Order: sequence, then structure tokens, then C-alpha cells
Amino acid sequence: MKIDHLLSFRKVATTGSFTRAAQEMFITQPTVTHHIQMLEHELGYELFVRS
Repeated sequence: MKIDHLLSFRKVATTGSFTRAAQEMFITQPTVTHHIQMLEHELGYELFVRS
């Protein structure tokens, strides 16, 4: 588990948006998605419901 992945998780949780989280963190949205996917893989379950 990497700190960047946890920071992305926290930002998505507080903003409610992968895109907004990426903008506020000054990284790309695919990077945020990758961070969340890596956390989900490590934990073994889905962290966010995607629409």
C-alpha cells in the first residue's frame, strides 16, 4: 500500500469525483483511477461505486 494511493482515496472520498480529485492533486484522472484500482486489488473489494 502506497501513500499516493491513500491520498488519492482520501481526495476522491472528500470530493466525490475522480476527476475533481485529480484536478485538486495536480495529476491526471487515469492516475487517480489506477491508484484506486491498486488499493481495491490489494484490499480485495471495491471502494467506490462507479456510475
